[in-house]
Parts: sequence; C-alpha cells; structure tokens
Amino acid sequence: MAEAALLALSKIGSYAAIEATMVAKSKISNLMELSATVQRIRRQFLMMNFFIRKMGASYLSDELLKGWIAEKDKFLNKIVKGSHYAVVFNGIADELIQIEKDIEHVSKLKDMWVHPVSQLIPTQVTVSEQRFPLYNFPQLMKDEDLVGMDNYRQHLKQLLGPKIPALGVISLWGMGGMGKTTLVINVYEHHKEEFDINRELQEALTQKRYLVVFDDVWDRRAYDGIHDVFVDCRNGSRIVITTRRGDVAALAHKGCQLKLNPLELKDALLLFCKKAFPNSNDLEYPLKLQELATDIAKKSKDSSLTECPSELKELATDIAKKCKGLPLVNYSQLKDLAHDIVKKCDELLLEKLPSERHDLATNIVNKCKLFPLAKCSSELQKIAVEIVKKCGGLPLAIASIGSLLSARMQLECVWKQIYDQLPCELEKDDQVRGVLTLSYYDLPGELRNCFLYCSMFPEDYLLSREVLVKLWIAEGFVVKKGDSTLEEVAEGYLMELVHRNMLQLVHNDELGRVRICRMHDILRELALSISKAELFGTANNFSEMVQMNTNVRRLSACRWKQTKHDVSKIKFPHLRTMIALESFTDFVPSMLSESKHLTVLELQDSVIDEVPPSIGDLFNLRYIGLRNTAVKCLPDSIEKLVNLQTLNAKSTKIEKLPGGIVKLYKLRHLLADRLSDETRMEFRYFCGVEAPKGLSRLEELQTLETVEASKDLGGQLEKMIQLRNLWIDNIKYEHCTELFASLSKMPLLYSLLLCASDEKEKLNIENLIPTSTMLQKLIIRGCTAERTLDCPMFQDYGGNLKYLALSGCHLENDPFEALASCVPNLTYLSLNKVHSNSAQTLVLPAKSFPLLKTLVLRNMSDVNVLKIEDDALPCIEGLYIVSLSNLKSVPEGIECLSSLKKLTLLGLHNGFKAEWKMNQMHEKMKHVTELRVE
Repeated sequence: MAEAALLALSKIGSYAAIEATMVAKSKISNLMELSATVQRIRRQFLMMNFFIRKMGASYLSDELLKGWIAEKDKFLNKIVKGSHYAVVFNGIADELIQIEKDIEHVSKLKDMWVHPVSQLIPTQVTVSEQRFPLYNFPQLMKDEDLVGMDNYRQHLKQLLGPKIPALGVISLWGMGGMGKTTLVINVYEHHKEEFDINRELQEALTQKRYLVVFDDVWDRRAYDGIHDVFVDCRNGSRIVITTRRGDVAALAHKGCQLKLNPLELKDALLLFCKKAFPNSNDLEYPLKLQELATDIAKKSKDSSLTECPSELKELATDIAKKCKGLPLVNYSQLKDLAHDIVKKCDELLLEKLPSERHDLATNIVNKCKLFPLAKCSSELQKIAVEIVKKCGGLPLAIASIGSLLSARMQLECVWKQIYDQLPCELEKDDQVRGVLTLSYYDLPGELRNCFLYCSMFPEDYLLSREVLVKLWIAEGFVVKKGDSTLEEVAEGYLMELVHRNMLQLVHNDELGRVRICRMHDILRELALSISKAELFGTANNFSEMVQMNTNVRRLSACRWKQTKHDVSKIKFPHLRTMIALESFTDFVPSMLSESKHLTVLELQDSVIDEVPPSIGDLFNLRYIGLRNTAVKCLPDSIEKLVNLQTLNAKSTKIEKLPGGIVKLYKLRHLLADRLSDETRMEFRYFCGVEAPKGLSRLEELQTLETVEASKDLGGQLEKMIQLRNLWIDNIKYEHCTELFASLSKMPLLYSLLLCASDEKEKLNIENLIPTSTMLQKLIIRGCTAERTLDCPMFQDYGGNLKYLALSGCHLENDPFEALASCVPNLTYLSLNKVHSNSAQTLVLPAKSFPLLKTLVLRNMSDVNVLKIEDDALPCIEGLYIVSLSNLKSVPEGIECLSSLKKLTLLGLHNGFKAEWKMNQMHEKMKHVTELRVE
C-alpha cells in the first residue's frame, strides 16, 4: 500500500514539473509551494513505508496498525486526482496543505497508541517472528501417509546413499505447502542412524559421516555464510536444503535437485479421504476387499503361492463389479485400480515373487481407503472432487480441508458451504495461512504489487509474459534500473516470481524466456484476500459488483455474461484499472464517462465492436487492450491520450488507424492487425494496418505489429531507432531495396517478420544486412531467390539467430545441410511450404543443430524420406511433422532422440502409419510424454 502512495506522489511531482511554466506565470502562492509540499509528504510516506516493511507481516494481526494504514490510504485517494491543468493543481495544492496536517495527526496517533499497546504484550517477539507469521512445524508422518511422494522419497533415499563419497548438497524445492519439510523429516528419521553425526555441528565433523538439514531456506547467503564448516572428507556426508526458491535450490547439482510438483487428482483424492474419514478403519471398508487383501498379505509370507494369482483375479473382478454401480467411476479412480490389479496379476503368473504380492496387497489396502467416499452420495462425491481440484494439488491445503470436513456432517449442503467458503476457511487455518503468507511477505516491495496484480485474472488463466510486462509498466510498478529498459526490468520481476514459486511456469518461449505462466488457485485466493484488505483491487462477478465499494481502484470483471440490469447506474469514480476478459462489455461506456482516472483498460476477447469517443477524456490512460475483439475502428479522440504507452488491437477488424495517433509521443507498443482468415489456410491470413503519415514521430516506439509496406515506409522506419519488434506485411518487390536497407540500420532490432503481398511475390533480401547484434528472431513469409541462404543475412549474420521461420521460400537441394552451417545456434526452426530443386529426401546431418529444441515441418508434399543422422538434434524437445503427404516411412533415427518430449505426426501417407504400427514405434517412443500420430 505504501508503494502505491509513493507512486502517486511521484506522478504528482512529475505533473508539477510539467506545469512549471504555468506555475511561474501564475501568482497563486499555493502553486509556488506545491513542489516542496509534495516532497515533504513524499518523505512522510517513505518513512511510513520503511515502518511497514520493518513490521513485515505482523501487522496483519494488529488492528491498530490496520487502522493507521487505512487512514493513510485515504490520503492517497485525495492525492491521485491530478491533471495537467493549473487550476486543478491549485486545488491539489490546497488539499495537500490539509493532507500534510492530517498526516502529522495520524502519525501522532500511531505513536500514542501502537507503541504503548505493544509494550503491554508480555511475550517478547523476535525479529524473525515479527517478519513472518508463525506456523507449526510438521510432525513426523508415517510412510503410508506420504501420499503421492513415493518417487520423491525413493529418489531422496538414493541421493543419501554412500555410493558417491563426495560431500553432497541436495535441494528440495517447490511452493509453500507442497510437503518439502514433511518429506525430509520422514526420510531423515528413517536414515539418520546411517550417519555418525546427524544433529549437532562439532569438530568431529571432519571425521564422521554426517547428515545436516537446512529447512525452508530463503536466501543463498544463509548457506554461504556457514558452508565452510562442512569439510568434504569424501565419506558420503550429505546436506539437505528445502526451499521455495529456485536460486537457493541451485546450490545443489542439477541431479540432486528435487522439484516437488502438485499432487495428481488420484493421489489428492486419496490424501483427502485419509483426512476427511479418519475413523473409517477396517469395519468401514467393504469386508470382502479387506479380507482378501489381508489373506494375500499372509500368503505372501509362505511358500505356497499357487492359488494367489487366481484370488487376486477374483479380487479384481469384484472391484470391477463394484465400480459399475459407483458414481465415482466418472473420475476413473476405482476403475484404474481394477485395471492395475489385473495387469499385476498377469505379471505374477510369470514372476511369483512374494515381495511383489506383499506390495500389491499393501497397495490394495491403501486404495481401499477411497471407499468411504465411494459409499457417499454421488452429489457428495462430486463436491469432494471439486474441493480437491480447488486445492490445486497442494497437500497442505488438501489435508487442512479434509480435516475440517472430518468434524462436519456428511451432508451435501454442509460440504457445499465449505466449498463456497474455501478461501475463507483456508485463511482461518494458521498452518495454511502461515506457510503461504511467508512467501508473500518475503517478496521485495516492487514484486508484491506485481504478484497481487496477477490475481486480477480468472482462475487457471494463462498469463502471457508480453501482456503482464506491459500492464505492470502501465501501472507504474516497474522502476528503471541502469541501462535496462522498463520491459527488461519487468521481465526480471516475472522471472523472480517464477523462481520463488509464486507463479507456475507453463511454457518457455523458443528463446528460453517465460512465455506463459499461471497462478496457483490457493495463492490467488491469498492474493485476493490481501488485495481486498489493502484496497489494491478486487475480482467479482456482476451480482457482487452492485454491492461493491465504489472507491475500489482496480476491478476485474472477467467472463461476465450479458445482463438485463441497468449498468449505467453503477459508478466507480476512483477506478484506475478495468480488466474485462471474455465479457459482455455493455458497462464500458458508463465506466469511461465516470472513471476519469482510468490508467488501464483491458478488454481482450470481449464482446465489443465500438470504442466510445469519450475514451479521449481519460488523460491518465496508459494501456488499451482490444485484442481478439470485433472493433472496426478507433475514434479520432484517441489522439488526446498523450500518456498512452500500449495500444494492443491485434486480431481485430481495424484496417486503418486514426491519423492523430502519431501525436502519442509516449507510445511504446503499437500492435494492430486484422485477422482475415480464422482457419489460417490463406497465405495472408492476417493483414497489417496502413501506416499513418508522420509515423516516425513516435520516437519511443519499441513494438510495431503489423504495418503494411509502402514506398515511404523505409524512410519513416529509418528514424525510429528504438524499434525492437517489427512486423511488416504486404511487401512488394519494389519495396525491398529501400525498406531492407532501412531495417539494416536499426541498432536495437530483436524480432522481425517480413510477409510478401502474395505467395508469388519475390522478396529480395540481398539488402538485408543487419547492424543490430540483438536480432535473434526472423520470420520470412514469401518467395525468395533460389540461393537465399547465400545472402549476407544468413552467411554473415546467421550465427546470431535463435528463431527462424521460413514459409514459401526456395532453398537449396537439401535445406538442412545449408541451414546447419549458416544458422547453427537455432533453438527454433520452422519450414512451411519450403521448396528446393530436389527435396524428396531430407537429411539432418550428424551433430547438426546442437541447440535446437523445436523443429516444425509443414506442407512439404515432395518429401518422402526423412533421415536423422547420429547425434543430430541432441536437445530436441518438440518435433512436429504435419501434412507431408508423401512421407511413407518412419523417419530414420527418430527413436534415438532421447530428449524428445512432444511428437506430432499428422496428415502423412497411409504407408507411414502402417510402418509405424508394424515397427511398434509406440513402444520405442515411450520416453515421449506427448505423442500424437494421426
């Protein structure tokens, strides 16, 4: 909250500087003192900010401090009403004089009440206790209670073994509540006797084999400051670290880092049942299953094993029959159990090992614990599954809610109420709240706002790096550091949140950056709770909006349906941010007319076809998001938005931008194009917009996607030296010479797309000779000369490229051989409708493309043979072969791609599918996690 106040004061200060001339000309004394008053108040807020940070999370339980902070926030609502008119600044100056007096009064109240009351508290609070909320240390859990952690436990046991004599550091990491500490305690208790010293640091460490555990480490320096004590005597000693942070986990070697992931639904349900039905012992399980499982366990101990497999099959049949009458079969839990048992029975006929029978019997007994839930009504089962899903595989949350329900009646209405109030119930749980808030309050101040902001998006929403970065900058969360751009700093913030497990990585892009991430549901609920308490923002459905505090600053209105209510009556005069994704936006005109201080307007994927002219009155607007909407044009009034930084109108119906857009000198990102073919089958399935006259006046522009080529475009682009990302469409042959010469001079160019006017239009790239050492991503769509790869772009500069996509180009006889030599450092390569003189056989040469992670081959009908030679593509993770209609045989050497994770083979010759099946390729490609052959 203090960060928001400081941000507002910075804005007031900058506006005051802008109006300095008008102030000097005026004779209003208050205006002459405005700058000094702002600085004095800013210092007050700085001290308040330092105080809050010093107190850390402890103020959450201190109502006096809450009240003080709430009073401070009232000042913020007054301060941020700035405008660029001197008469308004005069009003601000008058209010600031009163605000300064109010701050002094509130500060005195704090000194009068907060400090004396804290003296009355008898218990001494340590610095660490002040910083973080308390939570109980997990107790030792039995082996069978470590649900879904068998693999982690086995891996940890192996790493603790004495096979490797060197002193080893082992790290377990993952978000709070994942079970890191619980797992380590369990394994520690089982194996501590194998080590000579396992509890205290003594001089004897140099002679003994020891095991030391550092639990919940937040900073590498905590280990760096003490690691010299641990002398490596090559006797197999071990150091185990649990942490939530990736940089701390990296203290261990790659093979000794255990990343704990959320539980799968099957294991999550099992853990839930253990906690929700703690008294469902043997008498509660179906008697037949329990007796048979016990009998199997007994028989596994003697040598008479002949009847065991048949009994196991009878058990499997019995379970299968019961599954047919149980609603839980919809969630595949019991059905999977039956199939698993049948499979193991067949294996037992061949290998009659008592240990296998015993393990199987134990597995059956454990999985029988799901039967208390199976005996419940189908409605209760569905609620249970939804509760478990809501917990997102987080063991701590699942166990907490399960334990809570164990003391409640097994009625649909009771469980439904708990589900509806799940965030509140988890927040009341000291253990859950303590563990999760630790992560939040360990964040630096600049990251807290960024984290809270992510909660403005819906549950399970896929957060784009490009969008988040621009939004954070528009909100003013990002402060420039050194020579880095604001965008680079913001990307660093995002990486930090991922490393701290506050956001979950979904996909990296082809250049190794975060592309997509998401927020865990439980962490989102935590963030929403904090956001509401600190008046940061709120996410609501429409029915709740009418009851909302109209002083809210940020509002998320995602996935709202059309309503018959009169939305014009709902007003939010202090609103700064409106995020409405996938919604009916009939409330937007009212919002724009009433919310004069709006900074961010995000309407991606929403139902809107017209932007009201009143948008031009929003002087503070920095971000407009219209992506994937039906908007046909932008109003001329947009030229008044002099503070606009980002306009995202990609995949709309806009063909031409208003001429006045070139007056927006602060514009950093301009994205606008028209999706003309949703099937993406046409060559130009998206079309750029006509470049407005005077485009070169946008000197701060970093991103321009997508603009149509013209005779004078090259001359305009030559002056735009800040451009980093540039997409150009509808290029004709006569444009190439001047246009490509201008592109060559751009010093900061990073990503470039060139698209011809049609498939037959030749793009002469001889003049494309980049001076930028930053160009890593190149997309060329259109016909090129036969010896394209002999151009300077590839011969002299190709080594810098990481991402290359060619569509409709003409290359050499075998393009892979030429590409392997001129662009050896690619991480992504896509060839679509690429032609060559003789392309029936494609060969990936031995040891070629050592860094390539993704290879895409599309629409190359001439190719009938594909060979992958030894040690080619050693890092490949994704291989996509689509619409190679004459590819009759399985690519030679494909089974040797051991790093492959995703393989897609679509639209190939019928002979290919037959050979794939005949060669049992599915068995050979078991290491591929996502395999699709059609």
